Amino acid sequence: MSAYGAAAVWSVPSSAEAHDVRLTRRGRLARTAAVAALLVALCLWVTQALSAGRALADDSSSPMPVTTLSVVVVQGDSLWRIAERVAPDTDPREVVEGIRSLNGMRSNLIRPGQVLLVPSAA
Repeated sequence: MSAYGAAAVWSVPSSAEAHDVRLTRRGRLARTAAVAALLVALCLWVTQALSAGRALADDSSSPMPVTTLSVVVVQGDSLWRIAERVAPDTDPREVVEGIRSLNGMRSNLIRPGQVLLVPSAA
């Protein structure tokens, strides 16, 4: 036998054959589920990005100006009482939320002497 014949018998497998991975049914299912989850996440991200873009486009129009009054808090006042006093024909919950929003308040805590901006019904 020649040296060339021995080389043909003892051939080295190519890199593709050496690393050939065979997946079981469970492995194929896991791979498919992972790809599907990534696609769903991508779709949700794109949908959220598009809706945020629409929201930014909607915010470009100037909001209606809000007319305000300044109210000085006295002893015994609460946001609810102030809301009832300045807008008796409106739902006090809406007015309280407006007061909190105008003044950048995180809670309903107020102190006597505090000056609050209050939406007026003009």
